[in-house]
Amino acid sequence: MYQNILVAVDDSAKSRLAFKSAVETAVAFNAKLTLCHIKKNTIIYTPIDPSGMLSTTYIFKQDFSSYMDEELEKYKEEAQKAGIKEVEIVQTYSSSPGLAIAEVIAPGYEADLIVCGASNKSGFDRFLLGSVSLDIVKHAKCDVNVIRNGGKK
Repeated sequence: MYQNILVAVDDSAKSRLAFKSAVETAVAFNAKLTLCHIKKNTIIYTPIDPSGMLSTTYIFKQDFSSYMDEELEKYKEEAQKAGIKEVEIVQTYSSSPGLAIAEVIAPGYEADLIVCGASNKSGFDRFLLGSVSLDIVKHAKCDVNVIRNGGKK
């Protein structure tokens, strides 16, 4: 049924559950798996503070980017060990990760299923920051599987 599964991953526990579900589905359907990570498009005006030192924001952003590169490689290895023959990694920057996944990346990679973790946000946080999974569900042209608890009640 599914041939190209795209899973949105970050460093959250919900994302890990989504990854596990995507791997199970890809194995069941002998599907390609695309690991997708959207880096938040933040503006850093200068990496140098007035004292001439690199800003801690810039250093943190670089460290986190390297960390996610390593995590994505671990996800890829795990998927391959599970028996998935074709695993691809996609990373990009966007200020609206859900829209980028639903409207650009999924169609561009011909995904017929998007798997993502449920947001932990509610109320005012969701209003201010939005929800990646909600944007994906609202805008995707393919099936979407939102993983909340990984099958646990």
